[in-house]
Amino acid sequence: MHGGDGCFSRGLASIVEVSHPSSLERIMSRRSLIHGQARFAVLWSIPAVVFLVLLLLDLSLLVGLLVDRGRIDLVLSPTEATQFEELTGLKAAGGSQIAIDNRDATSESPEFPESTHVFYDERGILPAVWQSRNNWCGSAISILYREVSWLQTNILALIWILSIGVLLFVLRSFCLGRIRYHSHRASIDGITAARRQLHRQILRISPEDLDGTGNELANQLFVDDVEILRNGLFESISTICRYPLELFGLSFVLLSLNWQLSLQWLAALVLGTLLMNSVRRAALQKSRLAEDRSRDEQYVLLANFKNARLTRGLGIERDEHEQFQKHLNRYHSRLNDYLFTSDAINHPGTFVVFACAGLMAFLVFLVCSNVLTSNVTSSFDRFTVAEGFTFFATVALSIPSLLALKKLPLFRHDVSFAAEKIQRYLNRVPTVSQAIGAKFLQPMGKTLHFENVKYVSQSGQKILDGVDFKFEVDKCYAIVSADPLEAKAVALMLPRFIEPREGRVMIDGEDIAWVTLESLRAETVFVAADDPPFEGTVFENIRGGQSELTLQQVTEAAKISHAHNFIVKLFNGYETVLSGEGDSLDIGQRFRLGLARAIVRNPALLIIEEPWVQFDDDTKTLLADAYDRICRERTVIFLPARMSTVRRTDHVLVLHEGKVAAFGPHEKLVAQSPIYRHWEYMHFNEFRREAPFPVG
Repeated sequence: MHGGDGCFSRGLASIVEVSHPSSLERIMSRRSLIHGQARFAVLWSIPAVVFLVLLLLDLSLLVGLLVDRGRIDLVLSPTEATQFEELTGLKAAGGSQIAIDNRDATSESPEFPESTHVFYDERGILPAVWQSRNNWCGSAISILYREVSWLQTNILALIWILSIGVLLFVLRSFCLGRIRYHSHRASIDGITAARRQLHRQILRISPEDLDGTGNELANQLFVDDVEILRNGLFESISTICRYPLELFGLSFVLLSLNWQLSLQWLAALVLGTLLMNSVRRAALQKSRLAEDRSRDEQYVLLANFKNARLTRGLGIERDEHEQFQKHLNRYHSRLNDYLFTSDAINHPGTFVVFACAGLMAFLVFLVCSNVLTSNVTSSFDRFTVAEGFTFFATVALSIPSLLALKKLPLFRHDVSFAAEKIQRYLNRVPTVSQAIGAKFLQPMGKTLHFENVKYVSQSGQKILDGVDFKFEVDKCYAIVSADPLEAKAVALMLPRFIEPREGRVMIDGEDIAWVTLESLRAETVFVAADDPPFEGTVFENIRGGQSELTLQQVTEAAKISHAHNFIVKLFNGYETVLSGEGDSLDIGQRFRLGLARAIVRNPALLIIEEPWVQFDDDTKTLLADAYDRICRERTVIFLPARMSTVRRTDHVLVLHEGKVAAFGPHEKLVAQSPIYRHWEYMHFNEFRREAPFPVG
């Protein structure tokens, strides 16, 4: 038993032994794959194979009943007559005793003893009982015949055989369903670890995603590639658990029917397979060569288009057209060669088809000749019509199993490719990490200083190129830029979601790269334009994981951001459960909820990214009052989306092409900075060509 388990374990483990084994093994362990639901799939495959073998036996009995019609006509020796009576429970003396030869009976030891002629008609499966007496199932069939009276008459035997066939088919279908169920469970268990690792990695590096491409890649990996991984695992597990045992059972049936004939078929099929593979390889090579030649001619045709202006200028259109026609004819000729050779891969030529048809005819001849030349009397080597039919049915059932096993390398390739993509993402190292010996950062008390800061995005785009400025404490600032990534990069550097390539960001003269992330992010909070709420109650969303905060503190923060107004109108107020999508909350409500979450933490430095949407007048009024309250005794940096927000700030920092282009109050920049005026016009002027942004 342990040896069998070892074989199946090695078979299941081979799923992860692909061209890049380390990728898949790092995502999911062999132990979790082998010792999980896959074991149950193997266990269910055993009764499925047993029911398949019994179905073939039932089919053989059905065909035998229809061919023989319950009639048996035998001439038996005394030994065979005794065996007949033991197997069937019927008397062998069903007819007269006859001598099969007229030789001298007075000899001392006659060479031809008297034989018994046995004849019965409409006796159900009686012929099958006698014909299978030396087979592996002969004893079972004889016991059934003696004990089940229905099998002793034709009509009742037909009903019994069909009923048992239906029952076996249903039981086998149930077992196959359980194999698929446990294979699905095993594949889901296998990718659970992959999704957990992806989630952890997304939390680590997603804050660095400035332009959103990282999130798109993470979403693709989490949904598409993990699903490819799951489908590949499912197909691999179900194939390995089901089809090897199924082939073993079918091989057992074939060998029990006629082992010599089975080996002859096997040799002929191996020869035919080798022939077909050789033909396909040759056709594939010719197809690739023809494809390359046709592509070369296509490039020549396309190159002629570049000379159109020169051709027209020289007036040689006629010569050029003749040259083009010559290349076009050559291209069509080589394209035809490619299509013909590629079609030959799946549709071989006449000789190959003739050879395969001849081989199949020879294999069918082997079976039929065994049926026709079998001794019609009591020979042990008789090959009946029912056995011949069962032989063909067993071979036909073996084909899907062989094809499924043939596809296994394709499933492994898909699994390997998806696992490699996921592993490359998991191997990415976050640029932001806490330094050894990092200090605790005190709340900002004097200045924020960007010192010659440079930053390049993950795609290689230069975002910041030597940004240098100072912000004073307890003032309100706006950062604007023609390229929104520049302003957002500055904002994300403050809580260290991204790290400068060069330069320093300092708070009160302390380089934030050398302070603890916990102390930095406790005093530097970023409110995104449209952060979805967490799954949980409104109270839990505003509290943001800080269990020490009370309902009174949460309510006060919500009142400052004017989120309290809509929260109390919800079904359960602060206990209303929100999903990750925000349920019925609009973007303005989600934004105010994010403001409340930031206010309750009471940070010294607050960065607010406004959403680029058109708010209604009530929301504008509420936000204006909320900003007045938020900006008291706190340093606030806006990434503004409304002109009214820009006007309320003390200073505006203008970035252009990665550098500081201007800095000062709004009125001064309007008068002195053409870049700022251009930015204002492009975003807020009602006469601009397109109006994707709000004006108010």
